[in-house]
Amino acid sequence: MRDNGSLWERLAPPGPDCPPLDGAAKADLAVIGGGFLGLSAALHAAEAGMEVVLLEAEGPGFGASGRNTGFVVPSLKSALGPAETEALLGQPHAGRLLRLVAGSGDAVFGLIERHGMDVARARNGWLQPGHSAAAEAMLRSRLPKLRAAGVAAEFLARDEMRTLTGLPSLHGGLRVASGGQINPLAYARGLARAALAAGVRIHAGSRATGLAETATGWRVATAAGEVAARQVLLATNAMGGPLWPAMRDGIVPVTVFQVATQPLPGALRQRILPAMAPVADTRRHTFALRWTEDGRLVTGGMALPGPGRAARAARGFLARMRAFVPGLPELEAEALWTGTIAATLDALPRMVRLAPGLHGAIGCNGRGVALATALGRETAGLLAGRIAEQDFVLPVTAPRPVPMARLSGLGPHLWLPWSSLRDRLEARG
Repeated sequence: MRDNGSLWERLAPPGPDCPPLDGAAKADLAVIGGGFLGLSAALHAAEAGMEVVLLEAEGPGFGASGRNTGFVVPSLKSALGPAETEALLGQPHAGRLLRLVAGSGDAVFGLIERHGMDVARARNGWLQPGHSAAAEAMLRSRLPKLRAAGVAAEFLARDEMRTLTGLPSLHGGLRVASGGQINPLAYARGLARAALAAGVRIHAGSRATGLAETATGWRVATAAGEVAARQVLLATNAMGGPLWPAMRDGIVPVTVFQVATQPLPGALRQRILPAMAPVADTRRHTFALRWTEDGRLVTGGMALPGPGRAARAARGFLARMRAFVPGLPELEAEALWTGTIAATLDALPRMVRLAPGLHGAIGCNGRGVALATALGRETAGLLAGRIAEQDFVLPVTAPRPVPMARLSGLGPHLWLPWSSLRDRLEARG
């Protein structure tokens, strides 16, 4: 089996017309990258009065933004609770980031409602069960600090979690009421329409090929034109390529597979995730599951490289689904697709100052729907001068390269077998 295209492409309404750049353009802000972060930043910058041009190599939502599972997760990675975040960032930035994350579900669903976006969605919470008794206890211990940071979370005992998931092997854990699920490509296209309506000029099929500093700002070159801008935001995440090597060297690119079953009987939907609340557990190699708007189950994760990788991924993830979900019929992988996320070694996002007037935001670490939306809004405030750098949600730092950056893509393949073994051993404990 090969990557046969994102299921969301089949289900999402068409995107807006965004003709390629042809000739010269001027702007206060040039945004490079049309994923959630770039589109959110462009929209909010335009609403703040800036003249904005957004350049996208393919189309809005083409990369990981339109290819993920579509979970709206008001949370950082499982390993990063409030205490861990404070240890890494210190105060006040840890508190700011935790509050931003707490409100990130509201940011997504608020934009959808405010702009009347045609996005399939369900806001019935997000479920994070533990994969072991120890993980359940860890999640319970986090609850007071999560609530103090503004997260609308509650702890569910194992029986309660089983009722909401239909998955008997999982333990108790958290329900975050402000989370949910969306069609991610429809959302990216909805953001693009909202940005266009706010005055942003979006040029799809316009890959940025060069950046040069000028006396008044920056010049961004494409194959058929250029943009002169006072400021530039790189919002390419894992898709930046050679445009600015310091950005690429600050991430670990992780290829993630998604697989969707055939449409399943309606009776299953009364038993498995009956509230349409997506679930993602605490495993290092997370088990995640959701329903689509046309009645399929979607799951995914990483797969080791080698011959027949896509077919192995499809078989492996369907087998994993059968192991967790009782009473499934024979499953078929009717859609299989990939996306590449930008991970950082500490699983925290970054705001990077590359040069005067040139910033980059990276590293949502698989939490891109909600976190990138909210971070894009705050980034627009920073670039529009409405938020002072010292008051920004993240420290604005110089680039921090990953050790042996050009080989960093090998890291996830070394990490996966060991982490999967630890997950299995812990789940038996």
